[in-house]
Amino acid sequence: MKHSYSVAIVLLLFVNLGYTQLSDLHYLPPLKQGSNNSSVKEQTIYLSTPETTAFIVNAYIGTSTTPAATFSISNLNPGIYNLANGDNDVTMVRDNNTGVVLANSGLRFESPGGQKFYVNYRGSSSAQATSLTSKGRQALGTKFKWGGAPNYATTSDISTSLGIMATEDNTVVDISGYDPNCEFRLQNNRGGITSNTIQITLNKNESFVLEAYTTQTTANIDGWLGASIDATKNIAISNGGLNYGVVASSSGSRDAGIDQPVPENKLGKEYVFIRGNGRDDTEFPIIIGTQNNTDIFVNGATTPIATINTGDYFIVPGTNYSSGSPGANMLVTTSKDAYAYQNLAGSSGVQTIGLNFVAPVNCLLPDNMDNIPNITDAAGTTLTGGITIIASTSTPNSNITVKDGSGNVTLPTPLNVAGTTDWKTFYLPNLTGNVSVQSTGPIAVGFFGVNANRGIAGYFSGFDTVPVVGLQLSGGGCLPGADIEVISGTYDSYQWYGDGALIPGAIFAKYTPTTAGDYYVKVRKGTCTYDSQPIAAYYCNPDIVIKKTANKTAVLEGESVTFRITVESFGINPVTNLNVTDVMPSGFTLVSANPTVGSWTNPVWNVGTLNSGALESITIIATANQLPSNSEFQSFTNTATHTQNQTDNNLTTDSPSATVRVNNDTDLDGVIDSDDLDDDNDGILDTVECGAASGANVVFNGDFSSWYFNGWTPDGSNWQEPGSGLYAFYESYNTGTRALYQNLNVVSGTTYILSFQVGTISSFVNSSTLRVYLNGVLLYSKISDQMSIENGGDTADIGGGNLSNTTVVSIPFTATSNTTQLRFEGISAAQPHDQFFLDNVSLTPSNACADTDGDGIFDRVDLDSDGDGCSDANEAYNNSNADGGDDGRYGVGNPAVNSNGTVVAATYAVPADNNSNGTYEFKEASAAPSISSQPISTLVFDTSNASFSTNASNASSYQWQVSTNGGASFSNLTNGSEYSGAQTNNLTVLNANLTKNNYQYRVVIANNSYVCGTTTSAVGILSVRVKNVITNRRITYRVQKT
Repeated sequence: MKHSYSVAIVLLLFVNLGYTQLSDLHYLPPLKQGSNNSSVKEQTIYLSTPETTAFIVNAYIGTSTTPAATFSISNLNPGIYNLANGDNDVTMVRDNNTGVVLANSGLRFESPGGQKFYVNYRGSSSAQATSLTSKGRQALGTKFKWGGAPNYATTSDISTSLGIMATEDNTVVDISGYDPNCEFRLQNNRGGITSNTIQITLNKNESFVLEAYTTQTTANIDGWLGASIDATKNIAISNGGLNYGVVASSSGSRDAGIDQPVPENKLGKEYVFIRGNGRDDTEFPIIIGTQNNTDIFVNGATTPIATINTGDYFIVPGTNYSSGSPGANMLVTTSKDAYAYQNLAGSSGVQTIGLNFVAPVNCLLPDNMDNIPNITDAAGTTLTGGITIIASTSTPNSNITVKDGSGNVTLPTPLNVAGTTDWKTFYLPNLTGNVSVQSTGPIAVGFFGVNANRGIAGYFSGFDTVPVVGLQLSGGGCLPGADIEVISGTYDSYQWYGDGALIPGAIFAKYTPTTAGDYYVKVRKGTCTYDSQPIAAYYCNPDIVIKKTANKTAVLEGESVTFRITVESFGINPVTNLNVTDVMPSGFTLVSANPTVGSWTNPVWNVGTLNSGALESITIIATANQLPSNSEFQSFTNTATHTQNQTDNNLTTDSPSATVRVNNDTDLDGVIDSDDLDDDNDGILDTVECGAASGANVVFNGDFSSWYFNGWTPDGSNWQEPGSGLYAFYESYNTGTRALYQNLNVVSGTTYILSFQVGTISSFVNSSTLRVYLNGVLLYSKISDQMSIENGGDTADIGGGNLSNTTVVSIPFTATSNTTQLRFEGISAAQPHDQFFLDNVSLTPSNACADTDGDGIFDRVDLDSDGDGCSDANEAYNNSNADGGDDGRYGVGNPAVNSNGTVVAATYAVPADNNSNGTYEFKEASAAPSISSQPISTLVFDTSNASFSTNASNASSYQWQVSTNGGASFSNLTNGSEYSGAQTNNLTVLNANLTKNNYQYRVVIANNSYVCGTTTSAVGILSVRVKNVITNRRITYRVQKT
């Protein structure tokens, strides 16, 4: 099923009066409201006619042959039929009369003398109002689609309903094609009908009502919309919402909107809508398909806004109206006949909506409408009323006369309809009494009325003017060997269409089709052109067409994809025992499968019998499985196959496969890995992390390490050979462009990463540029100190400011052939001594990457590439807090990123190589120092030297510290008069005095290749003692204490 938006008028709520139809016989099937009096309480039926001589009209209830009421009506004296309030079981049925065959409900109106008249139902309550106009005999047929608008309202009395009334005995009615999860009322049980199809048998004038109570199940929101109603004999239907709401986010979105449609063979392809007084989300057309592959066009566009199949619906957004003002218009055309409904509102309030069934415009519309009775009255509620007019542009405005209860009405300036030169529209509010319109050309007239939250709206136009061009399939009756010919008379010209597309050269009354499909002919007689109803031509041999689509071409891991498989039979005979097998590929997990017919047992959809021209579908929902961590993406193709009792002649090409790409977004920053230049947000470019991975099939990896260009071809003297074995540089003294290029072998269709380092040497002015091309595609352009990547039209800055230091540039590139030219161009503008340099140029497949620690995770998605417990961010930036101390990503928390996935706050400088061994620290596993011998406490005499020592591995530096407060705090020592060796593994305390007694000493040892942590030794305590003095017999002995 699918969606849409549309229509109508001034101030508050609009209720549909529909397309009133002049006829001598009218049927009004009953309907169901959510609860008694919630939508309509007071109810009146208005009978009007253009006849000036009074005549009799009889009203009958259900199967009764005795009139319930008799009226004498004329042009000046309309008839008024007041009904019982609320659920009277005539027009509105009670719960107990829902979902069962009824003999005493519904109305029919007949004029024994055969005179024609209009029948218009109007109902109102304290907050709602609605209208329905009978289409007379034009409402009778055997094939209908259930129409209306999606019902998103959430209050307790919300429902949509369908009323059916038979005209002959033994009429079998089948209702199908609705969402199998729909649940319909069976008397007092809101969900009592759950079968996937419904079949009822009605006798003459019996009726049947279905109700989809919205809150019963989510499928009841719109699962019924577009369902097929097929009967063996003529029936009339009515449908709509009582109450309904179209704005899902608003609990107050509810009102009444009903109308009576015509059967499928009385539709058209061209519709003009006139806007009401609502918002864009309450003003929209709803288009329902009656044939497969129906294209929908808006305001003359040549590209369809949507393509729908039979039973699908589409909401045309209200933004397509000519303006947001009441009376604005919109043209909607379809490639094949379709139903058109219009949602509208009386004001900006979402509770003031209404529904119209809209008739197609054509040059045979009547030239008068006489009359709309008492336009300001709705079952006793006084309205402010008006009309809308769709008129031919060939009719002068002066030839259109409008009259109301006060006399002639002045016409406003018309609005032309975009996309057509045939039609113009008028909007006339504030009319009173009986309203009539006279013209010398075709017109369609609608009316509207409002009162606070209540309103009505509709059209008084003739479905009896829908032209009939008879077609016949002759010859063998199937292809090849059959002809289609016009049998309803002779016309001035013919143009045949197949499946909605013009057939060049098919301009005669007979056409011989070569492929199965739906055909119609556009004929012209005089100045009027109109279309025939379609006729189907099928192959003599079986031809089953299977198509598979996906609603997304790319998803992230864990996201869902909706696959849709359709099967259609283009053979003239039924196909039996049809089974479709759909095995889900390894990248997806099945969630659900819902077929329109048959049954599903994974992985087989048992369709059963598929009749000629029938199209059935299954909707399959699956979720994308998690990819291996090293995969940027994987594409999975889902292919369906089918078997049946007959042999498929494959006369029509199948499209049984749908391919979906599952993307990885490792860092969850919203930029998928294949587009992300920093997949793990550690502040290091992926190309730097991946490097020249072993076995990575690097196409090219080179620096300018010697005094020649290593296979590069210089074009012009501005490119200088590498200086000091470090780089190639460009030096500009003159205007012009000079290139340095190399031809490389690549694989077409493969995505590569081009990486290089670039920087400036001295002055680099705004007029100097470095450009980089791959196979003629500009990938990079640098002007002055700005670095920008140009890739597919997108530009993303990497860095800025003074780029005198080297900057690493990384650019994705997809090869379109097996050879490519990598070209660096220097462009100068006569600025003397402008220089820049480049180095470390590589071209690597994007999925190739180093795995430094061998843990099976590529460095580009590994936050600790060397597995040493210190994050890549910290090691690359030589800062123990570069990762914020939380998750290994650069900065604190989830960092803000640019559109290319680089971290905004990161500088992307060349990563640290503290030991200058040519390997970045984040790729070189290291560890904090490990102490093998701890400092030992020592005792010395006053003014003696003391020493503390330690031994440690992975040690690059030492810093001794002292605590003078018993270990409460420590401070760093420096060499001087008190200490030596303060930055070595041996500390000497010089001339230790008694003040240092009980001082504590420790050493902090660092590894320059391991920024994430230092190692602190145990403490050694210094004890300082004085020398002992012994005095005896006047002799003093100085003894050194040991």
